[in-house]
Parts: sequence; structure tokens; C-alpha cells
Amino acid sequence: ATRKDQNDLIILDRTLFVGGSSVFRSCDYTLKGAATMDDEKDEMTAQIKRRVKNNSLYQQQISAWRPLVTPTCISWIFVVVAILFLTLGAVILDQSAKTLELTKRYDDKCGNDAECTITLKVEEDMKGPIFFYYKLVNFYQNHRSYVMDYDIQQLQGDVDDTSSCSVEETKTKDGKSTYPCGLIANSFFNDVFTVYQNGRLLEGNEWDGSDISWESDRNTKFKGPDGGVAVLEEVNRNGTNGNRLPLPDDQNFQVWFRVAGLPRFNKLYRKIGMDLKKGDELTITIQNNFDVRKFNGEKHVFLSQVSWLGGSNFFLGSCYIIVGSLCAIYAVLMLSWRAHHARPLGKMEYYEWTGLGRVVNANG
Repeated sequence: ATRKDQNDLIILDRTLFVGGSSVFRSCDYTLKGAATMDDEKDEMTAQIKRRVKNNSLYQQQISAWRPLVTPTCISWIFVVVAILFLTLGAVILDQSAKTLELTKRYDDKCGNDAECTITLKVEEDMKGPIFFYYKLVNFYQNHRSYVMDYDIQQLQGDVDDTSSCSVEETKTKDGKSTYPCGLIANSFFNDVFTVYQNGRLLEGNEWDGSDISWESDRNTKFKGPDGGVAVLEEVNRNGTNGNRLPLPDDQNFQVWFRVAGLPRFNKLYRKIGMDLKKGDELTITIQNNFDVRKFNGEKHVFLSQVSWLGGSNFFLGSCYIIVGSLCAIYAVLMLSWRAHHARPLGKMEYYEWTGLGRVVNANG
């Protein structure tokens, strides 16, 4: 081709190239415009979804009751509270007074003896079931190190798991895992009581220990060892004081495991499923195993009825009476003051403008 033909081809090629770029740029601008419109549409949709619904609930336009609290109103509220608390306190004190109880300390009578006997005389007729408790004084179960020292997996059957117990002496002994481990199990109250009514031994339903722990503890929290009693030969069952440790499915241990919040507490031991008559004599034989001399403690036996409000609770009734009395006194004082020093509500003559953007009492 001649030089003229070559120049024409170059010009044509440049024209096509420039024209093609323009086409590509136009397509690119069209695609970008479409993408921007889609983004704006999505943003508008999101804003619509986030927009609070136009109704009285979402717009906080529901009618509301805004009581005007006045001294007279407050006084009558105290009157109502006083009546309720005084009534409830009187009912609780009355029921507590009707709940018959028998108690006797025995650690001072048993001394160092391995076995001792005490006698209780029934002063009034007691309708069954009657709850037989042991009572400890000056024993602190609420210490955090004590409360947390157990292994839940072991209590549910894994006899070798002592990882959660913190005191080494209660975890292993002679190369064997202690079952159950921990301070709660190691300090288990192991005195044993046998009761005779007028010389007759109480047993069976009359001396029932089958329903003394929580149902959730019996059915869920505490279980026997995996593999049955045969695996007990492979673990240590003795505590640091030579005491025999209980099994987790023992209800006496389950009751002991429910730690008390105060150093003076009662723990349910048995239920006497019969009535006791006035003049009955209860002879209680005690295997004296639990030593309280180390911490200057006391041990008692405690028998109690249970009313529809539970056991005797003079403290709770007294609290209601005290609070109700204080409310009544305060109500009387406020009503008396209002009766002799009444003042119309919102009367502005008692206030003056200070010029500082607030209103103050003109008399104060």
C-alpha cells in the first residue's frame, strides 16, 4: 500500500479506537448510574423499615395516669400500709404462738460419751406430722471456701473426679480419690438419733426419712456412683477425722449440703408421722459422733409442728408489726399537721421570683 493508504488506515484505526472508548465510557456511566439508583433504593427501604410506626403506642401518645402526689395522699397511703402490715404481723404472730415446739440441748449432757440418752416431755397435744430437727450453734456454713468446696460431677456419679475440690486433704488419701470430696462432705453431721415414745421404738412411717430433702436434689443433683457400689472399693470413704463419709444419694447428706446462711440453724432429720399426746415421754438415744468442742458450738434436738405459714417465726411477725406501727405514727403526724396547718395546693403567694430563673419560698 502507498504511504497515503497507510495514513488513511492509521486515521481510521484511531477513529475507531476513540469512538470505541466513548462507547465504553457511556456504558460504564450507565452501569454506575444504575448501581447508584439501586443503592439509593436500598437505603430508602432501610429507612422505611427503621421508621417508627405511626400509632399511639410507638409515638407514646397513649393516655396515662399522672397522679398528683400531695401530703394528704401520702398520709393515706401510709394508713393503708399500716393496716396491712399490722394485720399480717398479727396473723403471723398468732400462728407462731399456736405452733408447738420442743427443744433440748444435749452436747453438754453427752460430754465425751459415745452414746447418751435425753428425755423430752410433751406439754401439749401435737398434731402430726411433727418435724424432728437437729440444731447447731456457732457453726459457720456460709464461708465462701466452704460453700464452693465440692465437685458436682462427682456428686452425679463420677467417683474419680475431684478437680473442683480445693482442699488437698479432702481430695485424695493413700493414692485414692476421696468420695465425696470437699469440706461440706468432710464436715458432715453424723450424730444418729433413735426415738422411743413411752418406751416404744418409732420406726417406719412414724420415723420417716424418705422425704426430708428437696425433690430436685433427690432426682437431679445427687446420684449414686456410676458402676454401682462395686466401685466404692476403689475410692477412699473416710474423712480427715476418721469419720465415715456419706454417699451423695443419702438424704441426710443432701439436707446437710443445703448450707445455712447463719451460724445458728436447724436441719431436718426425720418426720414423725403420728400425733403426740400431752404427757407423752420421748426418749432420744444419741450416737454422739459430731464434736462441737473445737469451735465452742452447741447441739440441740428440736421438734416442731408446721402450720400453713410454715414453722414458728416470731421475728418475721415482729418486723411487720414494727414497720406497720411506724407507718401508722407517721400517717397520724402528717394528717394532724395538715389539719392544723392546711395550705392550698400550688398557691403562688408563698413563692417569689428571684430573677435567677427559679422560684423560691418567700418565707424561707
